[in-house]
Amino acid sequence: MDAKELQQLKAGIQKARKSQVNFAYSPNKNPKEDDALMIHPRKKPKMLLVAVKKQTQNPKSMCGYVTIKSKEMTIECIGKPPTQGLIKMMRKFLISQKLNFKIHVKDEDGNTVHNDYAEEEGAETPDHLLDTFSHETDEVEDAGSDEAFTDDELAASGENLEDTEEDEDTSAEDAAAAAAEDAAQEEILRDKLTAILAALRHKVERALGVDEEYDNNLKQQLAAVEASVKALDDPGTQAGVKAVLALLAQAPKAPKVDQQEVFAAIKAFTVQRANVEAELGSLMAKLRAHDDPRMKLIEAKGPSQALTGAASVLQGNLDSVIGNLKEWGAADAKQKDAIAKKLSASIATLNNHMNSDKLIDLLEKNPLGVSVSIKKPIEAALKDIEQKMSV
Repeated sequence: MDAKELQQLKAGIQKARKSQVNFAYSPNKNPKEDDALMIHPRKKPKMLLVAVKKQTQNPKSMCGYVTIKSKEMTIECIGKPPTQGLIKMMRKFLISQKLNFKIHVKDEDGNTVHNDYAEEEGAETPDHLLDTFSHETDEVEDAGSDEAFTDDELAASGENLEDTEEDEDTSAEDAAAAAAEDAAQEEILRDKLTAILAALRHKVERALGVDEEYDNNLKQQLAAVEASVKALDDPGTQAGVKAVLALLAQAPKAPKVDQQEVFAAIKAFTVQRANVEAELGSLMAKLRAHDDPRMKLIEAKGPSQALTGAASVLQGNLDSVIGNLKEWGAADAKQKDAIAKKLSASIATLNNHMNSDKLIDLLEKNPLGVSVSIKKPIEAALKDIEQKMSV
């Protein structure tokens, strides 16, 4: 332990000699580093437990309340009683810090879990409390003093039980931390509300573009609500939300999908695909003289085979989109919505592939100066199809 940590531990022990205080302990997984033991008069045991576990990165731990009378340290644990191995490790840690206490451990109901005095008298520890912790070793004998810190040593650490200045400073720190946490939670809630309203605005704009008067009215209400979200305690927030809900209840029905427009969009997509294939053909013509084996592999397949098939540039993703388009065209009205969702998913997969595939990036940014555009025209055509289907 560094000087500051040792000083804090001494201060906690001094307080534990006068009254019950809170504590948490966790052994360090790294044998070259110290275990974590925190003693504090006000911070709750579970808060201390989080701190020591974070310090040691070890789930094995215990927390509760501690009092010290002479050479006996009495621990009342919260939650599941600690194992004998964990108690033994804490005792070894205390010894390493020249703190030779006889440890008496109790569970939440006041039942004795461990008592050093009982062990000295030959009492047996109940079998169900024995630990098989893999790091347990023989108890280390104290190489230093047989005494715990004396009152003079603890006083030298800078702690004075009659001085309440430290308690006041810690209370101020706790209050500041709590205020910061409340502010962070409020900011998270504000961001969530803003995101919800933004998504609602987007859907309304897509669905109600045909009704200008209604659309403008709803946009104004949404703008008012967004402004009031910036101050969560503003009474206008609740009124604004009610106004939006009232308008949504009166929303006109979205127009039906015009299949002719969808078919026209599909045709435009087919044209774009043909354009891509033509550009690939132009590139292949100049790649025949290129000595890069990857280029020769692409050239060998030919432009008409470059976009479809599992081994193609698009690795079968375009085949999935085309298959879903055919399925949508052949489906009855009841099935079209479900197939449209399936199509959207396959389009998203294709777009993700085009945006991340290094080979496509190489083809579009080829060093020969040949104009090849794959991602942009296919993405635009597919987007047009989706928009026509969702009208």
